[in-house]
Amino acid sequence: MAVSVDAPGKSEAVRRELRLPFPILSDTQRHVVRAWGIYNPHEKGGIAKPAVFLLAADRSVRFASVDEVASRVPAAEILRHLKETNRDLDAKRKVLIPGPATFFRAIRNAIRMGVTQKQKG
Repeated sequence: MAVSVDAPGKSEAVRRELRLPFPILSDTQRHVVRAWGIYNPHEKGGIAKPAVFLLAADRSVRFASVDEVASRVPAAEILRHLKETNRDLDAKRKVLIPGPATFFRAIRNAIRMGVTQKQKG
């Protein structure tokens, strides 16, 4: 499953668009992302950092990766970990180079959400 800070309707639209075979849980109050230490209050009014947690059947965490927007564990690497349950779970990260569409979306989101600067002090 996945967790998003977006409203349920928006999360469901993303799930359908990406054809994800699992549910996206809605954490609009940001309780889960804060409890798991993946809350990023500095972007878009407070969002979750990109993160992946693989849980064992006993609910213990087998693998955890809290990433940055520009450096993430690729999906193929996560699938490899799922298949190789007895190996050390140290993932290789891939650097993502944003294209023009990403910059356009960032500018559009900044206009929609407003741009804030952190005050020094």
